[in-house]
Amino acid sequence: MKKIFSVFLSVIIFLSVMTVSAFSLETSGFTYELENGKAVITGYFGTHTALTVPSTLGGYTVFAIGENAFKSNMSLNSVTVSEGICEIRDSAFEDCQNLNEIILPTTVTRFGENAISNTAYYNNKDNWTIKPTASSSPDWSFGNGQDTYPWEFIKADELEYIYLGTVLVRCRVKGTYDPKFDTTVIADGAFRNEAGLKKTTISEKIVTVGASAFSGCTSLDNAVIGNPWCKIYEDAFLNTAIYNNESNWKGDFLCLGTRAVASKEEPFELTVGDGVTSISNGLIGTKDVYIPSSVTYIDLDAFKGKKSVIYGFSGTYAESFAEDNGFAFVDLDSAVIGDMDFDGELTANDYAIYYASVTCAHRMTKYEQLVGDLTMDGAVDAFDVIYIEILINDKTAKTKGDANGDGAINRKDYDFLVGFIQQKYGTVGENIYCRCDINGDGAVDAFDAIYLDLYLNGKVSF
Repeated sequence: MKKIFSVFLSVIIFLSVMTVSAFSLETSGFTYELENGKAVITGYFGTHTALTVPSTLGGYTVFAIGENAFKSNMSLNSVTVSEGICEIRDSAFEDCQNLNEIILPTTVTRFGENAISNTAYYNNKDNWTIKPTASSSPDWSFGNGQDTYPWEFIKADELEYIYLGTVLVRCRVKGTYDPKFDTTVIADGAFRNEAGLKKTTISEKIVTVGASAFSGCTSLDNAVIGNPWCKIYEDAFLNTAIYNNESNWKGDFLCLGTRAVASKEEPFELTVGDGVTSISNGLIGTKDVYIPSSVTYIDLDAFKGKKSVIYGFSGTYAESFAEDNGFAFVDLDSAVIGDMDFDGELTANDYAIYYASVTCAHRMTKYEQLVGDLTMDGAVDAFDVIYIEILINDKTAKTKGDANGDGAINRKDYDFLVGFIQQKYGTVGENIYCRCDINGDGAVDAFDAIYLDLYLNGKVSF
């Protein structure tokens, strides 16, 4: 009976934990959900006009103010966000029309699009900074802080922007503009569709360039990133002149210098071009990816989960990153020709992958194509299916010189023999040794390749 009760109690505890993780919770007037063991505020039903958003709720650390969490709350006049909270998500305070004061902590590293749009703070022209231009609306004055940035050093023809602390919330610009040096976060969508923006420099203090931050800035052809560890979120440079310039792409990745900042959507596996040194947030998702030895930094958030397979070379950062973070890693240095499943040997499963590929039941990855061309003719086709079966079963031709066992002696046999000598084909049977030991000395080596080459050129006979 005690054992049954213990099991029953364990089930109750398990279900309680699952409930905490899966459903919205309430405390102190806040509703919240858990993400990775931390609280994300989803709503507020209290009546305070001056509110402090706490750093803990229900014993959980508050990580973020969630999307639409306070949207259209007409009671709030001021909000202080406690230290430790890292994210203010999309539309978190949007349409809080009486909210005229928002104090952010230094810990905020992500600021969502429209997070404070149509609040009293956002709508107050005194909170905007505007460079005087002939086209400026006459009823707009220069906002707070206009004297902190000498206009003579700004190359923009038109400029107006609004900050919240050190977060650049929104910027409208034509020409060249570098965010203020003390800026730490560029909000999601901060420059979205500013077609007149041509150049910008992201200073070393900026830790985040938000999602779609520069998306649609079709004239933006130059952006310098001063902080090599700055997080750059998805679509930050989508449909910019930078994005649309093919010379800025290395492999499947858009690069600013040697920093990968965007990836192609179409491929179901990705290739990082040689020379890339770092890979930014959110670029890989769950896709398989080839990472060259030039890469020395990968943002862990570049991946989603542990589903991706990383292809690379032994002793590189790609290998250590995979080992440290639980990703499957395939060492291409030790890849065996014909080993389609990369398990280090040729088996019936490799034959099954070949067969499925040539019958269109399986779409080969570029890595399978890399090791799958047994005949070395530039294609993976039915001939390779035949040869993989030969290698696995080795129960066909025994004619000396017919290295690949196709019934004829030609240049393909020489290519096959060279690959065999280079140990690209893994463990094989006795028949292949019989066919490949051209000079009959009991070993298959470079002398056999030379002898076969001489035979094919009519210099010797068997």
